[in-house]
Amino acid sequence: MKNLSKVGRITKGVTSQPLGVRLAPDEVKEIETLAAAQQRSRAWLLRLLILRGLADYKRELASKPTH
Repeated sequence: MKNLSKVGRITKGVTSQPLGVRLAPDEVKEIETLAAAQQRSRAWLLRLLILRGLADYKRELASKPTH
């Protein structure tokens, strides 16, 4: 799997509005545990997971035959 580039802080006002993510209580607990183990914020970990998932999703779409 390709490593994600290290991203520094983004200039204030450059990003879009925050996205709401609905998670079950046990999922929130798991995210918090994983983030704490890496000494990172929940937002950082969620962003990482979303970017990895997006990359996997794009690969999956590219490998499917088109009709």
